[in-house]
Amino acid sequence: MNKHSNLVTAANSILKRYKIEQFHPSLPGLDDALKMHTRIVFILFDGLSSEIIKRHAPRRSKLKTSPIIKLTSVIPATTVAATNAFLRGQYPAETGYLGWTQYFSDLDRRIEVFPNKDADTNERIKGPNIMEKRYGGKSVFDLVAAKYPTVRVKEVWPGFRPGGAKTEKAFFNQIDEELNIPGPKLMYCYWVEPDSMMHVRGTKSLRVKWQIRKMSKRLDDLTNKHEDTLFVILADHGMKNVKYYDISDNQPFFETLKFPFTLEGRCAMFHVKDGQHKKFEQLFAKHYGEHFRLFKTEELEDAQVFGYCPISENASVFFGDYLAIAKDDYSFYYSSDPKKKPLVGHHAGITPEEMNLQLTLINN
Repeated sequence: MNKHSNLVTAANSILKRYKIEQFHPSLPGLDDALKMHTRIVFILFDGLSSEIIKRHAPRRSKLKTSPIIKLTSVIPATTVAATNAFLRGQYPAETGYLGWTQYFSDLDRRIEVFPNKDADTNERIKGPNIMEKRYGGKSVFDLVAAKYPTVRVKEVWPGFRPGGAKTEKAFFNQIDEELNIPGPKLMYCYWVEPDSMMHVRGTKSLRVKWQIRKMSKRLDDLTNKHEDTLFVILADHGMKNVKYYDISDNQPFFETLKFPFTLEGRCAMFHVKDGQHKKFEQLFAKHYGEHFRLFKTEELEDAQVFGYCPISENASVFFGDYLAIAKDDYSFYYSSDPKKKPLVGHHAGITPEEMNLQLTLINN
């Protein structure tokens, strides 16, 4: 993770632009762009990293011809951690949003935090989203809206949010309709692709290329129509095709664990049974050490793994005993459903394909 140019510093540029107290230093190149505009739209395409743009976007698309600012994702480079880092302007060490599956010790459950369901039984957690209820906070966009009622602050989401867009076409139409309203504006728009398709088909699929080209054409049309608006295009993380270690296939190793890993397969938190730590370390080094970097959780703050800040209780409450981060194309895997198949593409490791992003500045 680049300390000076990452999703958190980019978010703090929004706070700086609107003269709101920052949580962390901002991103100078983005500061220069934002101060020149009163109509600003951030569009985050899930998984649309520098490498994916290079591989699949049309040569003459604005994704390739517009100025860019290089930056990195956060660790882990995954949607739960990265989108919340950008929205809140704070690192995962502060927000507590660490990965897809987090262990709630008071409930003794591994919970998939975005869908709000038990990772082992698939049972929905009753009531509001448990992470939002316990660890939610205001976004940088909320802070701007509260301070500047004359700035129209709006968000556009996919269909999993009330009023969200059911299709990609509807997503762009919602942005267009909002931009037809004159006056100062700040928007945050999130779309699930190309992440969803790359998970299933992999990063090199022709279907992925076709989808990104179609998405790029819609983006070019939108930005051409609204030339008075600065569009900042970004992603939360990248992706790569992966191979898997199913931890249940290695019974001696699996038996050292209290339960299967949490967070992500490529950034896996392990909770180890009492008296089994030495055996865990030996088996890990023997079978997985070549492909993963292993940390004891007490080492994470000094190593600044989850951010350039102290680790808050919001995050540490989800810690186990060890964290393993993928260095190449391997991922851990576990499923209680034997019919479920692992995904082709994945993320949350520390390879350049997953970490390296860009801000594309259109109409700057």
